Amino acid sequence: MNSILRITAMVNRVKAGNPSFCCEQLLDLLRQAEDSASDIIVFPRMALCPPSSGSLLKNPCIADECEESLELLMQESEKHSGYILAGCLKMVDRVPYEVYAVLSQGRILGYIPCEEVPEGFDHLLPADSIFRVNDMTFTVCPCELTDLAAVLPEAAARGAQCVICPSYTPVTAETFSTSSLCAKTLSEAYGIALVLCNGGSGDTSSPVLYKGLCEVYECGRLMGSADSAFDSPVLSCDIDSEIIRSQQRYPLKKRSSFAIETTNHPDKLLRSVNKTPYLPANGQKQKRYLDHLFELQVQSLADRMSNTGLSKLVIGVSGGLDSTLALLVCQKALERLELPAQNLIGITMPGFGTTDRTYYNALSLISALGGENRDISIKASVLQHFEDIGHNPTVKDVTYENAQARERTQILFDIANASRGLVVGTGDMSEAALGWCTFNGDHMASYNVNVCLNKSVIRRMVTHLSHSYENKVGDVLRDIVDTPVSPELLPPDESGKIAQKTEDILGSYDLHDFFLYYVLKYNMRPQKIYYYACVAFEGIFEAAYIKEKLSIFFRRFITSQFKRSCAPDFAKITDLCLADYQFPSDCSPATLVHQLEKIEAMSLDDVMKKL
Repeated sequence: MNSILRITAMVNRVKAGNPSFCCEQLLDLLRQAEDSASDIIVFPRMALCPPSSGSLLKNPCIADECEESLELLMQESEKHSGYILAGCLKMVDRVPYEVYAVLSQGRILGYIPCEEVPEGFDHLLPADSIFRVNDMTFTVCPCELTDLAAVLPEAAARGAQCVICPSYTPVTAETFSTSSLCAKTLSEAYGIALVLCNGGSGDTSSPVLYKGLCEVYECGRLMGSADSAFDSPVLSCDIDSEIIRSQQRYPLKKRSSFAIETTNHPDKLLRSVNKTPYLPANGQKQKRYLDHLFELQVQSLADRMSNTGLSKLVIGVSGGLDSTLALLVCQKALERLELPAQNLIGITMPGFGTTDRTYYNALSLISALGGENRDISIKASVLQHFEDIGHNPTVKDVTYENAQARERTQILFDIANASRGLVVGTGDMSEAALGWCTFNGDHMASYNVNVCLNKSVIRRMVTHLSHSYENKVGDVLRDIVDTPVSPELLPPDESGKIAQKTEDILGSYDLHDFFLYYVLKYNMRPQKIYYYACVAFEGIFEAAYIKEKLSIFFRRFITSQFKRSCAPDFAKITDLCLADYQFPSDCSPATLVHQLEKIEAMSLDDVMKKL
């Protein structure tokens, strides 16, 4: 799989002054890794002769034994199709120098210097060498963990997608936490993968202490971590060169010094794939994020009111998730501006598909928040409109549905004109992406507060906010969360319940929001999104269902651009925004959809091998 690269970082146990022992430990780890399908195997700096050896490092016999050990390592590398990287000593004019050896498929490609070396050094590689493995480029930057902030910017500027930092740094109580924060920050800032491999497992405990550490970051995301003071920490994880390329700050400045194609075919992806990538996985961090997001929604609306001089808000309230969140934002914005709660004009507009559950939830919520409620049925006016345009109301087609949405929008704007108010839009990012809104109907507003939040986030947001209100409001909010998502434009079933369920028509919003994330953030190819979705939703959705809904997503996402091309104002309050992803309104989805058709009945393993 060209775009997925497996990196294995391993810390061999060491003994000061004993390269043979170090080599035995290193070879044991390599043998264990023969079936790991790793493209790059990273060992620490000075893996064959720890710095704790002190003055013995200058003894020629230590360097000689290092070179003998390196020969054994070279032979072992024949069994691996990728790169093997390890630190050692190399003699030049009878003087030992610290280097970092690069091996591949039974050959020593060369040595990267870890210190200044004299001229005439055989197989010496420039410190800024760029290597390529399949679809990824990387560079090696031997350094101390304490020097990451000083050396990484220059290494990242070389333009490689991955920077490998082998080290052999003594540890204190703060060393790893400081280096990890630095690595995460720089990996995210430069849009690169970063591999830390610090040696020292089993090393001497005086006058300093050593500890093995393996960490891999991808654009600021921690892909895995392992550490041990005595045992051999081993970490294998997969990084995605397409993700890195989409986030990378610097272009590649030079061609790679060496390039290999590996024959590895891993049978399982060694990276977690979050079903809800928009939200922090950690519970407390997620709550803080939702609080901040809601605060930004409130601030944006309050600023718009203050700047326009309008003091009243007009909003259509359906009893669904989106209008509920927008209503809460309106109430808080008025509170922020110290305006009366009655300046919130909440309008319920029951139509042919309105159910008692959503209708009474909407009325209860407006009343509980202190807003003015205006209840205006649209049935008579829409029937009159059908008569005016010659539409048979028994034909429940797109005209039947959209006429209701446009009637509601007309009511909202006319009342806003009469009351000198601002029409607050309720549509979310998921609906905008899929075009699940009526052009010049619920598509329009004076100002949108939800359009940077997708349906999955809004569901979490309303659930989160429900705990902040008294029991009556909280109970209504929780019932709204449990209500099926529906535009309620078609009549209810015989029992009076919602018959037109959006997710029965389009597919799960969790899936569509997942698809949208990987398009907006990484511009990822359809096959890769399909594979990641299959991994993330394993046991929840069948692969055939995911493929079907992904095809629907791309068709609707591309063909609905015309609605997004003339959308109302909003504030960009999230990193991912539909307004940042531009293409013509008459663009064709054929190429993207055709890529999915190629998958057909392939197994996930087969799909993985082709990516």
